[in-house]
Amino acid sequence: MPDAVRRVPPQEWRAAVAAALASGNTWFDWLGATDEIGREDAFRVLIRLAPTPDADGVRLETLTAGREDPHLPSLRDLIAGAAWHEREVRDFFGITFDGGDNRPLLLRPDAVGHPLRRDAVLAARVARPWPGGKEPGEAASAARRRMVPPGVPDPDVWGEREGEPAAPEEVAASLQGGRVRRRR
Repeated sequence: MPDAVRRVPPQEWRAAVAAALASGNTWFDWLGATDEIGREDAFRVLIRLAPTPDADGVRLETLTAGREDPHLPSLRDLIAGAAWHEREVRDFFGITFDGGDNRPLLLRPDAVGHPLRRDAVLAARVARPWPGGKEPGEAASAARRRMVPPGVPDPDVWGEREGEPAAPEEVAASLQGGRVRRRR
């Protein structure tokens, strides 16, 4: 039987984890996050707990309240190993864990942005030409369709542009990669 999945509101996050621990699920496996851009205006934070390392357990999930300044209460005083995972989630998604250690863990202290957010522009992919833009032996003048590498939004969607910034749904749709789509 697979893990039981429980979705809890963010204000009940800490209490739900404490209840799962009290019910015998004391083996902390991992805590992570996913970006829900295009589906929700939030991040999904997940934790897996089990009675023993090889047993089925429980996976608790919550959505942060928005993307601009996401916060959740820290679990580090309930689960000692959670502090490292919370710092990693803070680095990569920008979720602040209230009462936790929010110092950078894997990124430099002066790092800009959060690289696992789907609306983050991958600078290395913008700076270098996309491999496969020209096949070996193909003439330099050969016409090819303009392609966007996976993970780089359409240039018409991100960056300097007139008017309002792109909506999260528009950015998510442009992250597909492949042929460049023009805005209408």
